[in-house]
Amino acid sequence: MSIALSMRGLTVAAAAKQINVGSQTLQNHLAGEHVRSDSVRKYENWLAGRTEDRNVFALPTRPNEDSFEDETPLTMVPDHPRLVVDIFSGCGGLSLGFDLLDSGRQFRTILAIDNQAAPIAVLNRNASRLGHVGQPVGRRVDLTEFMNEAEFLAFYLQHVATVLSDKTLLKSLQLADGGAFPTFLAGVSAADRRFLEELGEIRTRVSWRSAYESLDRHALNQTSVASFHEKLRLPRPSLKAPTLPTNLWAGSEDSAAGVYDLEDRSAEFIRQASSEWDREVQALSDKREASGRGQLTASARRVSGFVAFLSSDGMSAVQKAWTRWRARRLALRSGLFEDEQFFKALQKLYTEQYRVSVLVGGPPCQGFSRIGRGKIRSLRDARVQVHSDAEAGDARNLLFLQYVMVLGALRPDVFLFENVQHFQSTVKADGVEFEATQVLAEAIASMSNGQTNYKVSSRVLDASRYGIPQTRQRYFMAGVLAASDVEAIVRDAESCLSLRRLPEAALSLALAGLSDPAMVGGDTTGGAAMANLAPVVEGTGDAHPFVRWIRQPHIGSEEPPRFVDGHAARAARSDDAAFFALMGPGKRWMDYRADEAETTREIRAVLEALLALPPAVLDAAASELRKAGKQMPNRDTLIDISSRVDGSLPLRLLLEQAGKRLGAPHHLLADGYLSKRDGHHGDWVARMDSSRPAKTMVSHMGKDTYAYVHPAAPRTISVRESARIQSFPDWFTLADAPLTDAFKMIGNAVPPMLSHAIARQVAHVLNASAAAESGRTKRHGAN
Repeated sequence: MSIALSMRGLTVAAAAKQINVGSQTLQNHLAGEHVRSDSVRKYENWLAGRTEDRNVFALPTRPNEDSFEDETPLTMVPDHPRLVVDIFSGCGGLSLGFDLLDSGRQFRTILAIDNQAAPIAVLNRNASRLGHVGQPVGRRVDLTEFMNEAEFLAFYLQHVATVLSDKTLLKSLQLADGGAFPTFLAGVSAADRRFLEELGEIRTRVSWRSAYESLDRHALNQTSVASFHEKLRLPRPSLKAPTLPTNLWAGSEDSAAGVYDLEDRSAEFIRQASSEWDREVQALSDKREASGRGQLTASARRVSGFVAFLSSDGMSAVQKAWTRWRARRLALRSGLFEDEQFFKALQKLYTEQYRVSVLVGGPPCQGFSRIGRGKIRSLRDARVQVHSDAEAGDARNLLFLQYVMVLGALRPDVFLFENVQHFQSTVKADGVEFEATQVLAEAIASMSNGQTNYKVSSRVLDASRYGIPQTRQRYFMAGVLAASDVEAIVRDAESCLSLRRLPEAALSLALAGLSDPAMVGGDTTGGAAMANLAPVVEGTGDAHPFVRWIRQPHIGSEEPPRFVDGHAARAARSDDAAFFALMGPGKRWMDYRADEAETTREIRAVLEALLALPPAVLDAAASELRKAGKQMPNRDTLIDISSRVDGSLPLRLLLEQAGKRLGAPHHLLADGYLSKRDGHHGDWVARMDSSRPAKTMVSHMGKDTYAYVHPAAPRTISVRESARIQSFPDWFTLADAPLTDAFKMIGNAVPPMLSHAIARQVAHVLNASAAAESGRTKRHGAN
């Protein structure tokens, strides 16, 4: 080895890098220490000039993993597409992959739920292009509103009956348990009507008008104030006749007086409603403590003004009316959905008709660190109410429990749970450390309560490994309903996430064929830009699976779309555009820092040495230089220059150059920006590299897209470009979505091409199960 190093003129460090061993390891081996067999193999490869495979270890792979073989065809088509429910759906990226499999013959999304209006509107607009006509499948619902499995099951059955116009199912639902459901809806209608009457009367009072007219109207547009009304389902203050926002249940017009009476448990429901109001008022009050400059100061002042408005006589009357209304609704819901007979009737209806095959969803995971196993164990009561409590904190922290509640209500053949990669992190609760994934598994086991058993498998999937031009890593858990052959079910769960590897897709494939986008700014509004149709120039027949995927025709069409909407981008500031033009592909703005540069340190040392001179000496030197026709900065100028000579100097020079071209200083030269380091928004401004997959699309794009500067043009990417990077097909319309909402929902989505790969595996599992069941039925019939 020593001779080889000498003949090749290599240092130990350079040779170690070529061989793929550590420098110290090579030093030790050259000194005569024992060489392990794997290192021997590396040395042999290096000496023989074999550099193709530097990894001598044979690592295990899952079935089909890292395999570029052709996908296994689907040989079975069910009589009717299997039903899919998508909760926390966003604009439907996760369920879209299922809907597109086998031209819609394998799966159909029957219900999609999200608590935001914009993504649900986009989902419903695209449902028609999947062949879904009639009532919308997407519903804007807050899952934290459901108190138990029975309530969700009733909601699901009513929704399916409406979407499919199934009058028989609707009639059966109305007759269940002696007509309990229509009586409940009549009570809800009466409670809502009475609340609106009370609000209308309050708004005619002098006390209300006086308080309202003194309220700063801008306060009602504050996010926290709007959230206050949204969470309580409370009509916003006004002098007009009130209308209720969307609620979980819309009652029928047929109602009888007295149906809404609270009966025996009035005190309990009044207490629950009062507690809910107080909790939201306290959360709002905490917001007024916010401090800061500019807009934050104004926001805190407006929130404080609204909190004061809440204590007025007019709003005190509203609080009492709301508390009675909320208590009436809680009483009605509790009376029906805690009734064992009604729940059994729902389960019978569900089992006989429209049973769900696949449940998909990706709830946030903030609550794991505060919930712990005690809360999980409480789920053994399958119909436990899972609203917020002191143990779990904010109701949003219980969204993963709501996922489990829905899973318990529907008990599908397969479930798919998606979350951020860090969902696997270790969390701490009750003084004990445990894995978040373990909490989910325990929650599912508790939900089963011995009645239903799921075998699960989980892993982190990187979208770039499956032909998507994005390095997006996400945690997935798949569960398959266990039958008698438990070992086979375990294999099925694993195979759901064992995907066929595809060649890497560069960002250039996602950007190909698109013209310059419409720029939002100035006279161009976001709505006009999003609705604008941009032509797509077909490529030279690139055979990459990603290109075929995004250019696929929508169901019912034979040709790829010739135009796309949503090709709109934010217009960059002129100084930002000038800076973008100076950035190299794949470079972040903080990559231009040079904190370790020797020249920077030497310049600073020279300046510090000059400043250390006595003023008289410095002045004398300046005088001599002037005699020679040269200028020397004065002491104050030297101090200013010295303050700017640090690791950010190269970045500062680029920004100054960009500003010089425009005749004004660049705004990023302001105090605070250049002081940031790599760990503090180091990739806030970053240029993409067209030769490799893009970095992860995130919801922050709704606020700004500085982290996604186009690899060639001095602008950030468009909504359509981000949608393509996420693998949304070109026919997927985004025309009516506000630009900020569109960026946010795209960033939150699961890439449909990835979910399509999972859907294919799930279809194979379900088809094999159906074939096995058919075989058992035939054998029993023969006997």
